[in-house]
Amino acid sequence: MKPDQLSSAHPNTRRQFLRGISASALLLSSQRAMAQDSAVTSLRKLANGNPLIGTSVQTQFDTLYTPAEMEILTTHFDSVTPENCMKWQYLCPKEGTYRFEPIDRLIALATKHNQKVVGHTLLFNRDGNYPNWLFRDGEKEADAKLVWKRIEDHAAKLMSRYAGKIDSWDVLNEFIEVPSPGYRVTDLTRVLGADYPERLFKIAAEIDPKAKLTYNDFLVEKPDRLKAILAFVRKLRDKGCKIDIVGSQCHLEIGEKTGINLANMIQQFAAEGFRCALTELDVDVIPRALHWNPKTRDDASKINPYVNGCPPEILEKQSGVYREVMEAVMANIQHVDRVSVWGLNDRHSWLNKWPWQRVNHGLLFDRESKTKPAFHAMAEALKPK
Repeated sequence: MKPDQLSSAHPNTRRQFLRGISASALLLSSQRAMAQDSAVTSLRKLANGNPLIGTSVQTQFDTLYTPAEMEILTTHFDSVTPENCMKWQYLCPKEGTYRFEPIDRLIALATKHNQKVVGHTLLFNRDGNYPNWLFRDGEKEADAKLVWKRIEDHAAKLMSRYAGKIDSWDVLNEFIEVPSPGYRVTDLTRVLGADYPERLFKIAAEIDPKAKLTYNDFLVEKPDRLKAILAFVRKLRDKGCKIDIVGSQCHLEIGEKTGINLANMIQQFAAEGFRCALTELDVDVIPRALHWNPKTRDDASKINPYVNGCPPEILEKQSGVYREVMEAVMANIQHVDRVSVWGLNDRHSWLNKWPWQRVNHGLLFDRESKTKPAFHAMAEALKPK
């Protein structure tokens, strides 16, 4: 259809024409990105499994991801973490009704491309991160006996189904808080007690004894939290729990000097016999400090400086953080299991929505799936010296 014919065409015809242009443009953009980066050595090839190089994968990856994004997923990563489809509230929103199909599709993809799969997560110690029915018994609140039965049934159903197909399980997420009482108070701690992690880890080890078991938390590298989390996993181990890995999510920001803290974290856990993993790595290019202050939170929600792209000087600062992270990892590589970035590219990053809505650029690949300075910093650190 010629441009001068478009204006007089039927509205449905015009919409179909414009949709066709949009689809063609997206495919062309994907093809260009794939051609541009075709000569780039893959991260997984550079690392050769030491460490595993991972990414998180969205539930409907097979319909959401462009050809270029699928190429990134299968070429650069040898470990995949489901972002949401294994979390209990999404997996089983109604008691007894499980949605296994998205997990099955991801495991099939990972098997085809020789990728390890992370079980994320068995239990998340945050209110809202488990189904509403967990604490209900008809019209009244469920007691500890019933809640434990449901947890044990859930662990058996999920872990047994995928035993031998999961490389490591995030058994428990985000239990520790530094202020008194020392843990995040939730319905789980209120009903089951603060010692429920011990029973949970023992259940997990019994169901899938060959999988690596992980405790996963945020800001583990910060000195105050490091001390508390180290004491927590040491106590669990002393009570007979199997914990192979301590995961630090590593949601970082530009301007942070994280290398020394990460190296110290890895070394301290190694001294106690634990390996480490960076489980959810990204580097925010928009400072978050104003958001955490209630007095300036409303002002922070209006900050959105990089709608039309991130300036080169900001991307260079970001690459510096990624470089520090990977240098700390490689200097202590015998104690690191994996490094997983949280999202495939900037288009799919949760930083676009968290902790407020804005256009973010926190990952290794941009919205057109082109490599960024952060990617090259990570690749350089992985190269044999």
